[in-house]
Amino acid sequence: MAGALKVTFTPDRLTLGPGESAELEVTIQNASRVVEHFGTTVVGLPRDDLFSAEPAVMKLRPMETGTVRLRVSVPDHGGMVAGAYALGVLVRSPYQREVSRCEELPLDVRPAPGLALGVQPEIVTGGKNGLYVLNLANEGNTPLAVALAGRDQENRVGFEFRPREVYLEPGTSTGAELVVRADPPLTGQETRRALTLRAHAGDVEAERPVTFLQRPRIAGGLLRVATVAAGVAVLAGAALGGALLIRSGKETPAQVAPMGQPAAPGASSAPGGSAAPSSPAASSSSAAQPSSSPPPAQSSAPPSSAASTATPSGARLVDFSRLPDGSPPGNRIISGDLYAAKGVKLSADTQNAPTGCKDATAVALRTAGSFGSFLTSSGQAGADVCNTDPVRVDFTAPAHWVRVSFTGSPATTSYTMTAQLDDGSTQQVAATVQAGNVVFEAPAGTSVASVTFGHTNPDPTAKEFTAIKALSYTPAQ
Repeated sequence: MAGALKVTFTPDRLTLGPGESAELEVTIQNASRVVEHFGTTVVGLPRDDLFSAEPAVMKLRPMETGTVRLRVSVPDHGGMVAGAYALGVLVRSPYQREVSRCEELPLDVRPAPGLALGVQPEIVTGGKNGLYVLNLANEGNTPLAVALAGRDQENRVGFEFRPREVYLEPGTSTGAELVVRADPPLTGQETRRALTLRAHAGDVEAERPVTFLQRPRIAGGLLRVATVAAGVAVLAGAALGGALLIRSGKETPAQVAPMGQPAAPGASSAPGGSAAPSSPAASSSSAAQPSSSPPPAQSSAPPSSAASTATPSGARLVDFSRLPDGSPPGNRIISGDLYAAKGVKLSADTQNAPTGCKDATAVALRTAGSFGSFLTSSGQAGADVCNTDPVRVDFTAPAHWVRVSFTGSPATTSYTMTAQLDDGSTQQVAATVQAGNVVFEAPAGTSVASVTFGHTNPDPTAKEFTAIKALSYTPAQ
């Protein structure tokens, strides 16, 4: 019964940006012949809390007119992308549903692009190469085609982004990898390179400063040892040469006697009066006799299981700073099969768990302050419970090369990744929070069935938590 009701409002069109609101004055006339109550709502907004009406319900006698103040808001983030919307101002009786009227309210949402860039770790220590994991989030209300770039003050660092360009819908996020390359110093101190990483989409940009700390090719201690050894060798050579010269000077007068001088007294004679010369055969034999001491042993250390942090061709990335659909993870317990499409299954390792976490076999995604979003162990009571247990990653198909990128408390000195090989053996690789990642490459003829990552503190009550940002791996051939 729209004819029993007349609705008008001013202004008749709204233009708002994210987080803004505006007020309308809605005039309602009861054109019926009975007393009626009317409520005012807005149709077309993503949530009901984005509008309010005062009064919420109005009582009008026949042909009486009343005014409602209606406030309409646009959310800060998500829900409404930039563009034109057709809302509806709906006035109806709460008691007689057929008594209603809806008038169109055009709404224009202004563009408000926003881009966030996160980088882990902030400091990478290495040789020629370094690896960073980036997280990009579109926090605005317009789609963004984001390009990545990097620079250093000395223009000596190469930047390889994987991928270099990404497309982000409003409210979504994605990950990327960056490999930096520069010639390390030959000797001396570590070289600290200040880098600036930049993500930009048109006039919208975000920058983050990071540090690349390069170790010298020849450690300072080795160089000092080599220098001292060279100095000792020079001094020893000089001393030996001087001794030989002195000896030669002493022996020369005895060998060259003045002509006609008799033999020196005390010279021994052989029986029969002939001199007993030294046996040249015996002397030669003595000189040619090989040393009885064994040759020095040759040590052969087994090859290290730690591999280069450079990402091999064909590596697969599992980004735990976002859900598989690209949305922010927040804080939630997840199924161990959530990332099964990426080739991994997740669980918590409770072998050394404290008493209250012995049955905490769940995993969770958490978002915490400067650490950003990450994967961790969890109890069933909540995502923030039992985060100190190691996390186990089982590969649905054998892997050859595995890298875990992680973060943690600066007070935590060491983490360990334990690789379970297909032959049943295990190998461990240690890393620090400052390094930010740990890599394992399977020896020839083997492959990786699973990896378990956690801190190395043996105390069951330790407070060091597990925070995995991403996992990269290559399938075994």
